[in-house]
Amino acid sequence: MCGIFGFSYKQSGKINNFSFIENDIKLFTQLSRIRGSDTFGISASNYNKNFVYKINSDPAKAIKRKDFKKFLKDEIANLQNEDSILSIIGQTRLVTNGTKFLYANNQPIITKSIVGVHNGIIVNYDRRTADKTVNLEGHNIKSDSLEFYEVLEKINDEGSSFLTEYLNYVKGVVGNYSIAFRLLNKSQIVLSSNCGALYYFYDEEKNFFAFSSEKNFLIKFLKKSRIYYKNFTKKKELNIQQVLNKSIVFDESEKKISQIVHSEKEMSNNFVKNISIKKNKFSTIDNFSKDKHRFENLKRCNKCILPETYPFIKFDKSGVCNYCNQYKKQEFKGEDELIKILEKYRSKNNKPDCLVGLSGGRDSSYGLHLLKEKFKMNPIAYTYDWGLTTDISRINQSKICGKLGIEHIIRSANISKKRSYVRANIMAWLKRPHLGMLPIIQAGDKGFIDYGRILSKDLGLKLVIHFTGYQLEQREFFLGFAGINQILRNNQRMVSYSNFNKLKMFTFYSSQFLLNPHYINSSLIDNFNGFLASFVRKENFLHFYNYINWNEAEIKKVLKEVYNWESDISYGKNQWRMGDGQTAFNNYIYYTIAGFSEYDNFRSNQIRENLITRAEAEKLATEDNKFKYDTLKNFSEIIGFNLEDVLSQIQCIPKLF
Repeated sequence: MCGIFGFSYKQSGKINNFSFIENDIKLFTQLSRIRGSDTFGISASNYNKNFVYKINSDPAKAIKRKDFKKFLKDEIANLQNEDSILSIIGQTRLVTNGTKFLYANNQPIITKSIVGVHNGIIVNYDRRTADKTVNLEGHNIKSDSLEFYEVLEKINDEGSSFLTEYLNYVKGVVGNYSIAFRLLNKSQIVLSSNCGALYYFYDEEKNFFAFSSEKNFLIKFLKKSRIYYKNFTKKKELNIQQVLNKSIVFDESEKKISQIVHSEKEMSNNFVKNISIKKNKFSTIDNFSKDKHRFENLKRCNKCILPETYPFIKFDKSGVCNYCNQYKKQEFKGEDELIKILEKYRSKNNKPDCLVGLSGGRDSSYGLHLLKEKFKMNPIAYTYDWGLTTDISRINQSKICGKLGIEHIIRSANISKKRSYVRANIMAWLKRPHLGMLPIIQAGDKGFIDYGRILSKDLGLKLVIHFTGYQLEQREFFLGFAGINQILRNNQRMVSYSNFNKLKMFTFYSSQFLLNPHYINSSLIDNFNGFLASFVRKENFLHFYNYINWNEAEIKKVLKEVYNWESDISYGKNQWRMGDGQTAFNNYIYYTIAGFSEYDNFRSNQIRENLITRAEAEKLATEDNKFKYDTLKNFSEIIGFNLEDVLSQIQCIPKLF
């Protein structure tokens, strides 16, 4: 289970020394870590301020991090006052309920008026908390602890006597619990437990209060505490008390401990009235809120929505970025030009006349519909399954080909090997994260290009069509994070990049491999082949959307009404690239570290093409970038890694904002 701990004392003289506070926080953390090492968090507060640090990292590593040391130095300093009481509450978490990636799940839990920790498992959530965070199977991904504290906040909001309602509620909790929380606008700490895994100590003379999940932890802490140790001698008895089937209220300012046994007969209504909560203003700050604040205050282009973290971005005096200023709308070659080409290859006896790549996404599905129904071609479709083709995209492939009567050839890689390569690349990337190297995760999909060449020869078909070429899909940041500044036009192919930029790309990858030898693994040959397929081997495929304007509303209408085409609801409302299993994972990384994703890029291009307004783009991108737990979970299970651990590592990577 989890380790919860805390201490409270009146700052004065030498014990206001910052090094003493830092020592005691780290000491309690190290003692408690053996009860849980999945996440770590502490809160530090006095009467009118509260600061919280939480991170998805092993506590032993967390307390050595630069950002934690900075938190202690900056925020504890804000609380140091010889006339104030400093309260520390912390937890080392063993995840048992609720994903540790949902920041609010991790402890200390923060609400408007309470900061607290919980150890145990509560199995009967209060149904007054109607605002659930659920995945698409309907499972709650909030933790029992978060649910519990949301109930307490609701009790407080209702304006009745908080402690009376709290005790009535906690007596009905099913499961085991040990709870410690601070009422933020009162100098009071409340402890409750129905299993006895909570101990406290109070030295009234020194007004020093401490608690812990285990008695032995508390004894060791008191003996080694820099703040308390001079007041401890072997002759002085440590009067450590257990919290079992009762609640303890420590009033810091009144130097008073009160106990309430969890039974109706022994509840004191007079006592309850004495600690009713006043609605005072209280400031609380946490490191996540700081990141969120910095994210929300990212400078963004006044025309599109690209932020200042986008590679090579610059803003003019009007606040418009260079990507908008240098953007040229796509010049479609036109339907007439497409028809001229198709007529050269169209079969007169309904025999196959072209080979088309089919992913099962909306672009290829709609393109195949037009090719067969409007342009009267006789295609054979092919799909390369490299291990991350989604089930829904396979279903859509089947529906389209079945309805149109089109032969569908599937070529499959050694799926287990391919997935092991992806896993190896992810683990290598995490050893030395660099956004320029992130595309290596999907290097194995480039066989799609190679099989277009191979099958066209085998089948004797000279025309190969890919349903690509729409400029909205261009993503300069893929190159930019690798240090290459190249303007993309008409979604040009990678093989057409300048030789100088290809050399720079190869040099960049080579240097990253030298700096991070973990890339030299079983996927090495596959990765190199992906590079050759992308940047070296030429192809003369016809890219359909270089000719045909892309009408999203029409595409959706036709696919749904004619083919009952299925959207992947776990992927979100934007179904662009929904057939690629790794897309949500990559976008999560870009969004977490750089503050934008492929979707921000996509929506910005839509603005430049006058398809949507900036306000619409902001709204759509916010929806696009929502955390896709189901998609990420499915990806992790397919590839074979622990999602919680990997997301935790990603969350700990320094942000660009």
